[in-house]
Amino acid sequence: MMPRGVDCEQFHPRQRSVNDGVLRLGYVGRVTPEKRVRFLVDLERAMLARGLSNFSILVVGDGNERAWLERNLRHGIFTGVLRGQFLAEAYANMDLFVFPSRTDAYGNVVQEAAASGVPAIVTAHGGPQCLVVPGVTGFVAENDEKFMQTVLELIAAPGRMRTMGAAARRNILAKSWDSALEMTYSAYRFCKDAATVAKPAVAAPVLARPPASAA
Repeated sequence: MMPRGVDCEQFHPRQRSVNDGVLRLGYVGRVTPEKRVRFLVDLERAMLARGLSNFSILVVGDGNERAWLERNLRHGIFTGVLRGQFLAEAYANMDLFVFPSRTDAYGNVVQEAAASGVPAIVTAHGGPQCLVVPGVTGFVAENDEKFMQTVLELIAAPGRMRTMGAAARRNILAKSWDSALEMTYSAYRFCKDAATVAKPAVAAPVLARPPASAA
């Protein structure tokens, strides 16, 4: 697999700027149907049914599902698309990253959250599940019910959530863009050297002799 890197200096826990006791769940990405963002409303309802109220769900990004979410997500905060320092602060101010997509081939946002010291809960579909160490840096949920249950269990244990966030940060430090590109270059060098060794020798061309003249 060709990995992707993450800027662990830009995305860093030191970018956190809030400490008001409000639990912040976060999502970053396109706000579109293939990302299954409407699941955030189901998640909010499960939290409200549990009696939780001091929380917000931060939605970073834009798309044609944003208007629907704004109407239906009671605790939603919508920032639109963020970049640079503003994006780094948004990640660091999250306590838990939730990513309900089942279609992502990789999911670089999970790595950016990890670099920011935020544990992630993802689905058991696509690439994001390969970016989480279950029970250490986050969880991989097999279905929607398990996803909601895991969120509720984790936010009820804030100490564990912080421990997992620290582990996510440590785990991602080795995945810089330099190391990711070096792995890619190494793969190309390996294939190039293997092809050179296996290349058959080229025989010298055989020149056709002119026909013999008649006696």
